[in-house]
Amino acid sequence: MQELIDYQLNDYPEDAIAQKQRELNVAYDRFTDQYGLINSRANAQAFSEDSSYYLLCSLENVDENGRLESKADMFTKRTIRPERAVTSVDTPAEALAISIGERGRADLPYMSELLGTPGEYEKIQQELHGVIFKDPMTQGGEETGWVTADEYLSGNVREKLRVAELAAASDPAFAVNTEYLKKAQPKDLDASEIDVRLGATWVNRDYIQQFMEETFEPPFYLRRNIEVKFSPMTAEWQITGKSTPSRNDVHAYMTYGTSRANAYRILEDTLNLRDIRIYDTVEDADGKQKRVLNKKETTLAQQKQQAIKDAFQNWVWKDPYRRAELVEKYNELFNSTRPREYDGSHIRFGGMNPEIRLREHQQNAIAHVLYGGNTLLAHEVDAAPTRFSYNRMPEACR
Repeated sequence: MQELIDYQLNDYPEDAIAQKQRELNVAYDRFTDQYGLINSRANAQAFSEDSSYYLLCSLENVDENGRLESKADMFTKRTIRPERAVTSVDTPAEALAISIGERGRADLPYMSELLGTPGEYEKIQQELHGVIFKDPMTQGGEETGWVTADEYLSGNVREKLRVAELAAASDPAFAVNTEYLKKAQPKDLDASEIDVRLGATWVNRDYIQQFMEETFEPPFYLRRNIEVKFSPMTAEWQITGKSTPSRNDVHAYMTYGTSRANAYRILEDTLNLRDIRIYDTVEDADGKQKRVLNKKETTLAQQKQQAIKDAFQNWVWKDPYRRAELVEKYNELFNSTRPREYDGSHIRFGGMNPEIRLREHQQNAIAHVLYGGNTLLAHEVDAAPTRFSYNRMPEACR
């Protein structure tokens, strides 16, 4: 059996493969006449220490009851497609497909050799205009740093556009990069599509300070003492001087706060994504103090917390300048990535059964694994994930 596999892998002539198939057929018939089916329980026990046993089992097609349905195709057909190296092509597009399949990238020196013009790259660059791009962040000669469109026009395309524009200012050859990157930019979200909540660390501290002062209206002589601070190291918000307002402050202790938790304390908890809770200290039967939740005061404080959140939602988009700045910042931070679309049509699966035809989504998934780094393939039932797994492993090793 192993000899027949080697003959197919090494692309021996058809008559030599047919001879090996006849030899395998004779050897199989002799074995089964004497010992029964390879898949039988007795043979499974006899070959329990043999790592090749399960390969031998593939010679038989058996039903769910263990009865032989037919011999495997290996007895009569080629079941392995030999790997045939491509040494020449006619067009740069064909050279690119071979380069990606064999090298995993746009390798211009290799492509030029396939075209029979080693060291000549101008024709490749011209005919693959908009299909491959030179990354301005790479160093090296004319032949290095080329990537395919699906890779270059994905990821953080806003950052890539800024880099390309800087490069194009000194080298007009990068103008094509800026042209295509501008088309690849995600559509900007407007304010109605953005949810800004208290505690979002990307919102400038000054805006939270402004909201606090305009909403709670602390006395002017206290505004220096009551200040919003944010620590980037711990992502923690703090309001200094939150206990300084007097009990007569209506906004702090009635409108947006309670007698047990003023508005500034509630705002601080809200910024740190904590639900406000009010505790009482009581003594147990042994005279030990413990804290217990005051449900009535907690409910009242949480109502004020929701009032502060609602006030922020009504306030945040009112000012046109603030609105424009927040929208721009949000799009820059969270709406700059364009997902890569993987194309596996160029991959050649050497050694695979020629009867097997992978579906398009399976080929693309294998490309995703090969070129995407870390990959989660959440395939639904009937998407043939098992066949995909068997094909991606040898291709990745190759």
